[in-house]
Amino acid sequence: MVNNSQEDNSLNESSLKSGGPVSNLMLLISGGLLFVSFSLLTYISSDFAANIPQIDRPVLLLVGILVFAGIVFLFAIFKMPRAELLRNQLILVIAIGIVLRVLMLFTAPILEDDYFRYLWDGAVTANGINPYKYSPEEVLQEKDVPLELKELAEESGDIIHGINHPEVRTIYPPVAQAFFAVSYWLDSWSLTTWKIILIVIDLATLSLIFNALGMLKLPNSFLIIYWWNPLLLKEIFNSGHMDVLVFPFVLSSLIMATQNKHLRSTFSLIIGLGIKLWPAFLLPIIIRPLLSKPKQLLSVLVLAAVCIGVLFLPIYYSGLDDSTGFIAYGQSWQNNDSVFRILVYLSDLGLDLLGYQTFHKYSVARYIVVALLGLWILFVTFGKTFKGQDLFSKSLFIVAFAFLVSPTQFPWYYTWLIPLLAIKPRFSLLLLTVLLPLYYLRYYFEPRGQLEIFTNVIIWIEFVPIWALLLWEWRKEYNLKVHSK
Repeated sequence: MVNNSQEDNSLNESSLKSGGPVSNLMLLISGGLLFVSFSLLTYISSDFAANIPQIDRPVLLLVGILVFAGIVFLFAIFKMPRAELLRNQLILVIAIGIVLRVLMLFTAPILEDDYFRYLWDGAVTANGINPYKYSPEEVLQEKDVPLELKELAEESGDIIHGINHPEVRTIYPPVAQAFFAVSYWLDSWSLTTWKIILIVIDLATLSLIFNALGMLKLPNSFLIIYWWNPLLLKEIFNSGHMDVLVFPFVLSSLIMATQNKHLRSTFSLIIGLGIKLWPAFLLPIIIRPLLSKPKQLLSVLVLAAVCIGVLFLPIYYSGLDDSTGFIAYGQSWQNNDSVFRILVYLSDLGLDLLGYQTFHKYSVARYIVVALLGLWILFVTFGKTFKGQDLFSKSLFIVAFAFLVSPTQFPWYYTWLIPLLAIKPRFSLLLLTVLLPLYYLRYYFEPRGQLEIFTNVIIWIEFVPIWALLLWEWRKEYNLKVHSK
């Protein structure tokens, strides 16, 4: 899938409509349909309240709305010409995106509860306590915890009781904790305040995408890929997931790397790593141009080592065991996975043939994923070309691969790709906007005792078309490369 800038442009031109101005009617119809979809989502959000039994919640309607919105979104971006939006059109696009975010701002999170952990962590951090030291379960059971934590638990009301996996200490890195703490300082225990912080960061992301498109001489209409993405709107501004926090730091890092500002680029990427760990996968492509400049390379490596060491000191000093969020996540988390499920099956067969206990199959599959990801990062990093657009393409390939082989392919993890897709569109990966909402069918089949339908059928409907399209795109690009010689 690694290709040069010319091939990427060919792909975009063949995938997206070429020529002519952007139609005002197209923008109005697409934006209007998205508005209707998210208005309906706002209307039904109260039907997912915690006191309503899961079997009575309108999950099928939720999935239908999100799939329809995804289809409208894909139709809009692939029927829209590769052209600059006029000023009034740009204002319209941004205004529609803001309206959709405001609609989600006051809705209760649908089928998600991660925000409970964010609000609790923010309170703990803001009160000067190491958030990595005590699990919520230890606080609830009052197992040798500070008095301040007991008081915070009482003050939080239902929030501490809503935290999933309360036996596990927090998994969120220190920079993320700083954002959680800011939310607590502004308005303690407020989900709305937290979402407003997400919108502010989201606007910074939009600005950086606009900057990158201009720098790379790409049409500003690509902004719609990020700004109107229905899955991002649901997962960030309804569910309150914190993944958007990392986007400005990753985009800033890539922009500065294209300008040969390697120290600043590395620092920005590491700040992003202090929010979510996945930006670490991009560090090799940031430092790769410095292999022929040993002094600069050494400076960047020292900066990276020092910053990462400082960032993760609080986690280290809290003690590392099975209750540590990072360890628990790495060892046991698995949900909505496709490739990883195949690797588990193959590991089971291999261990059985070799006479080993097959309960090791999950660990073996994880080692295989780590090895595959490492090899892929090396392959992408040391590709032949390394121009401005290639840095964004390579980043997309790495992050997409990490998502597709992950043991946890949650819809909000997919949002990691969306800022990069706004710069380097790829139909196969954008199709996930339509298919990933099927993940929520888990909550339809599970209370009916039919979870096997989800695990044996729905998961493959989500991901098999994506892999098929990726292979088709790779073959198309390969043929283009052959014919161009």
